[in-house]
Amino acid sequence: MKYIALVLLVSNTAFANFIVKKSIVDNKEIVESVRAVNFEVKKITTLKSIESFIAEKDKMRPSLYQEIAYPKNLLPKKYLKFQNEKKSFWAGSEVREIVKTGDDNNRITITVLGDGYTELEKKKYFDDVNRMVDDLFKEITFKSYLPLFNIYAVFTPSEQSGISDLTTKRTAFDLYRSPKGSKRGIMPGNKSAIEKALDLIPSHTDYPIIIANDDYYGGLGGRYAITTRSKTSGSMVLRHELGHNFSNVGEEYDGGQVYSGANFSSSSNVPWKEWIKGSNVSVNNAKFLTGSYVWQDLTKKDFEIKFNFPSSGDFTYALKLSSVGWEGVDDVRVFLDGQKLELNGVYTKDRSFFRTKRVAISSGSHQIKIQDHNHDGDNVLAYANGYAYPKGYDFTPGKVGAFNVFADGGRERGYRPTHNKCLMRDMRSKVFCSVDQENIWLRFLSRINLIDKVSEKNGIYTLTLLDIQKIDIRWFKKKGWSSFEEITELAGKLSVDLKKYGKGKYEARASFSHPEIRKKSDNTKDTREIRVR
Repeated sequence: MKYIALVLLVSNTAFANFIVKKSIVDNKEIVESVRAVNFEVKKITTLKSIESFIAEKDKMRPSLYQEIAYPKNLLPKKYLKFQNEKKSFWAGSEVREIVKTGDDNNRITITVLGDGYTELEKKKYFDDVNRMVDDLFKEITFKSYLPLFNIYAVFTPSEQSGISDLTTKRTAFDLYRSPKGSKRGIMPGNKSAIEKALDLIPSHTDYPIIIANDDYYGGLGGRYAITTRSKTSGSMVLRHELGHNFSNVGEEYDGGQVYSGANFSSSSNVPWKEWIKGSNVSVNNAKFLTGSYVWQDLTKKDFEIKFNFPSSGDFTYALKLSSVGWEGVDDVRVFLDGQKLELNGVYTKDRSFFRTKRVAISSGSHQIKIQDHNHDGDNVLAYANGYAYPKGYDFTPGKVGAFNVFADGGRERGYRPTHNKCLMRDMRSKVFCSVDQENIWLRFLSRINLIDKVSEKNGIYTLTLLDIQKIDIRWFKKKGWSSFEEITELAGKLSVDLKKYGKGKYEARASFSHPEIRKKSDNTKDTREIRVR
């Protein structure tokens, strides 16, 4: 593993260093674990710093999760007691390799846990894991990164099936819905049990995932990426939550609590200009007219809200909605000033997301009304957001510019990269915007080497590379005190006879290029030093 800013030359020697994983809650430090890892760190550095819990439009207790890398000689004394921790034992548990692309020490390691699966549901759990891994890592969303991953699944039996909601259940990690009865956040109840289960794999875990044995929408980002086994929404939620964790970023949808990272700019002078054609940033300012996060049972009462449409300029109006229990077009009807609006989305009994077509309306007062139509007893409106889009607003899919985003209460918060393409904004999307996609690459490449290893046999030195395209290889021999000269005839070769060029110090230099990366970064480079005696 590597950290370019800290390591100038990565050698073949394994160094005993430590990653301290901790949470900071109300300014109090809580150590999660301390694990020895095999990479060289020359000074203390923070590898990850993210909100411990990122839940859908909920205000959470102030809590920060951090991972800090320490050289062995600089590990604080208060952490020394963790050095000799032994792997935990968990009766009835089982660990399986789901994806194995190389040594754990040079891969992004994901561990999938399950909560609310009984001993009799072990097969169901592993089937759920394989289905979600295929959905996310072998389809479009994370397919580019698959050669960087090792994925483990750990089965830990629960006493009862399902998770706590309106009733409390005895499960391995005590996951529970928040608020009760909603299809929103799922919180970790027993973090110490979760960390104990993560200890069961043979190495460290970079990103933990927890699948709840529940058939409906729900999840959490931050320290843990939590989702459910739902076949309609489980993978959708996990894409979004892993987006938080992989990118170390906040939300792009409106009404959230956390806006930060590579996909957020506080001004229209955005930092992602590599992805913008020409010298001018396309600034697109919509108006947020109504934002009602109501979770209203429509069987008891219609939803009604009035709004004022802009009095000047040319604008169109559109509505974004989310629901539970809307299984068909006749379940619920949505009206604008008494005229029925057609919804674009997928109807399911589970959580659903819809948009209306943009329509031209006059300035002044208007009304939205949403009412139950089939009276089957389960039609819930989660939220309804109304927008006014000015003439010239750029709706081009994937077009990168500056698009304003609104925090809770409709406050204009800053700018995101695209209108609606990114899954960090649109839960139905399966792709990231170009900015997020690049950011994930650079964060991953800061943690691993392009060169897996260097081996030697009978004077022939051979490089083993990550199985990604395109890695360019160049060979250099040291000529002066600090200068190296390229051996041009070896360019692109993985196996070379260095003895023919004489004794001395050599460097194999790897550089990675990809159409999903435009920003210049040392994370796309790797160097191995070789001494020929």
